Amino acid sequence: MRKLLNEISVIPGVKGSCIFDKKEGPLCKDLHPNLSEDLLQTVGIHLVRLIQMGSMSNLSIKSVHFRFDKYTVVGMPLDTGAVLLTICEAHANCSLVATTAAMLVADIQDELQRGVHSPEPEEMLEQDVAVQVEDNAGSMELQPFYEKIEDALAGAIGPIAGMIIQDYINKWKAAGPEVPARLSELATLLAKEIGDPELEKDFISNVEKIM
Repeated sequence: MRKLLNEISVIPGVKGSCIFDKKEGPLCKDLHPNLSEDLLQTVGIHLVRLIQMGSMSNLSIKSVHFRFDKYTVVGMPLDTGAVLLTICEAHANCSLVATTAAMLVADIQDELQRGVHSPEPEEMLEQDVAVQVEDNAGSMELQPFYEKIEDALAGAIGPIAGMIIQDYINKWKAAGPEVPARLSELATLLAKEIGDPELEKDFISNVEKIM
C-alpha cells in the first residue's frame, strides 16, 4: 500500500498522501517530515464528512480540490468508505495529482478489500528504491541510470512513467550505441511526453544531475 501512495508522494509539490478512514483514521500514510499528522487527521475527518453530506443529498462526489493559503487538498472517495487524501503545496499541479490518484484507486481498493491497512515490511524497505525497469531495458551498467531517469519522469507525469519508458528506451537503443554519453538523447525524447515547459525543464535538470 505504501508503494502505491509513494507514486503520488513523488509528484512535485506533494507533501503527503494517505488512506483516511473516519473511524480508524489514517490506515496508511506517506508523509513529508514537516507535515503535521494532526493536520492530516483534521483535514481527513472534515473531508470524509463532506463526502457523506454529498451522499445524503444524492450527490456522488468523484474528487474534491481545496486551495488554502498554505496547502492544497485533493481528496478522492474509495468504495470502502475511506478517502484517498493528498496534501500539497498551495500552488501544486492538482490535475496531475488527481489524474495519478485516479489511476491508483482500483489497486488501492483491492488492497483495502484484502485487509491491507498498513505497509508490509517489504514495502517499507522498498519505498525509497527506484522502480525496476524491465529486464530487457539494457545492460547492467546502465540499469541504475534507467531507474533514476524513470523516477525523475514519474515526478513530472506520475506513475504512467513506468508504462512508457520502456518504449522510449527501445527507440533510443535502436538509434545508436547503449552508452552513458547518449543518455541526454533519451532524456530529450522522454521530455516530449511531459507537455509542460516548466516540468520539462525540471526533468532535464534532474537527469543532468544523474549523469
